[in-house]
Amino acid sequence: MNFHVADWYVDVDSNRIQSGQQDIKLESRVMTLLVYLAENQGSVVSREQLEADVWSGRVISYDALTSCITRLRKVLGDDSRKPLYIETVPKKGYRLIAPVSWNNADNTAEENAQDREPGRKRPVPVTNIMLAVLLLLLSVAAIVIIPSQTTVSDDPAVLSETPSIIVLPFNNLSNDADQAYFSDGITADLGIALSKLSGLRVIAAQSMLIESGESDDSKFESQRLARYLLSGSVQRAANKLRVNVMLIDNDTHHQIWAESYDREITAVFDVQDEITASIVSTLEIKLTEEEKSRVAHRFTNSIEAYDHFLRAQALYTQHTNNENLLARDYLRQAIQLDPNFARAYGTLALTYVDEYRYKWSSGTENPLLQTLTLAEKAVAIDDSLPQVYWSLAYAQLHLHRYDPAIASINLSLKVRPSYADGYAILALINIYRGEPDQGMQMIRQAMRLNPDYPAQYISVMGQAYYYQGDFENAAAVFRDAVDQNFNLVTAHIMLTATLSRLGLQDEASWSAGQLRTISPGFTMTDVARIFPINDEGKLRAIFEQLRLAGLD
Repeated sequence: MNFHVADWYVDVDSNRIQSGQQDIKLESRVMTLLVYLAENQGSVVSREQLEADVWSGRVISYDALTSCITRLRKVLGDDSRKPLYIETVPKKGYRLIAPVSWNNADNTAEENAQDREPGRKRPVPVTNIMLAVLLLLLSVAAIVIIPSQTTVSDDPAVLSETPSIIVLPFNNLSNDADQAYFSDGITADLGIALSKLSGLRVIAAQSMLIESGESDDSKFESQRLARYLLSGSVQRAANKLRVNVMLIDNDTHHQIWAESYDREITAVFDVQDEITASIVSTLEIKLTEEEKSRVAHRFTNSIEAYDHFLRAQALYTQHTNNENLLARDYLRQAIQLDPNFARAYGTLALTYVDEYRYKWSSGTENPLLQTLTLAEKAVAIDDSLPQVYWSLAYAQLHLHRYDPAIASINLSLKVRPSYADGYAILALINIYRGEPDQGMQMIRQAMRLNPDYPAQYISVMGQAYYYQGDFENAAAVFRDAVDQNFNLVTAHIMLTATLSRLGLQDEASWSAGQLRTISPGFTMTDVARIFPINDEGKLRAIFEQLRLAGLD
């Protein structure tokens, strides 16, 4: 079972690796991970596969694997940016790229061949099974209390009783590729409509924190977890609309319902309502009286306003100054066409938050005050939309109004208890008000509710680690966030500060250079705008760490 990885000799039984004069003892789990990667040398192994096989069914946190990978790289002297041993493949997993040679003296050829099958699970010891059961029972019993009586529960038994569904991205079959915003909007709005039903659990509804181009068409973790898959296509030509939709049982892979809709473009809301009603009927979902009235609820009665809103959403997620202004123009046009379009007001509010955070405005007026007015207007128009509460909480957070922000986001969670973005921003509020332990609990809950979480979620977890004083894990998690979305400014800033805090000045300087690449105009004054931290001392510490890395 012993083997070589490049110049390192791996003694599995003693949990030691040796190279020249170096003799290092590994933790048992780290050794198990190294063996597993070696057995799959050259192949990409997904995070899910590693967690399932290396941890043998145990309930673990997101960062357990990240910490083990970081430890392995450290003892091997590897660099995640220019790896010689372990390569991170963004959105896919990890791959051992160093050569492996096996010592077969202790194993038959047949045993080795079986052991090296990718994804093959070893027998789980009885003690491990008992421990896993105990952990599961503890997780079921645990209830975490957060401000204003909001509770977190991830009881798998309760979740399994509710049918789950994921709305996969609808394909754009229009001749014009620029019409993708419309099919994306249909996908998102169907997910929102279905998520309002208490008898149905929508997995991985579109996150407000995801950025343009961040997702891809690979089979996401949420797709594996969902019982039902809703997929389809949208074709728009002039005033005509064709929508094809299909509902699949993910357990049997059988199609259980499908329909085609050929309508005038003005009937797009009717199509969405009919799809929702058909799913309710097909899955025999029981609706409350209030839900029956909400099934047909529309965000706007103006197709033109809706089109402007969808265009604005697609532009806003690109997070650049020019696209932010263009999105704002479309949103204003949408509001002019429908003055009661709550979602348009909510998204318009977000454009002002980003204007403030990234200094996109040369004016003297504080954009956050404009944000508050718009977000409050959105809530006043429609208080059944968790997204409008999120916009309000986001503005309140950046004004350092932590208690009102918590109150706002708790209202969103009352409307939709499984709202992952609600827990993500609740994590940020707690981190910035000086309660990182509470923030860590909230971001882990957000990740459980949205297994396809965006890079922003990972960055939030990194900040929780940072303010807990766990800089090793913070650095590893920030690296993961950058791997998933290289343009994420928050992750670059905090990675640079964390590396500097660890005394890794060469790496910190390199990270600072990467930050300059994506944000050439970055200055120290940006930090307080981007991170609304309550403790001035903590802000000054970040300033000092960034200066040591070569930023000013």
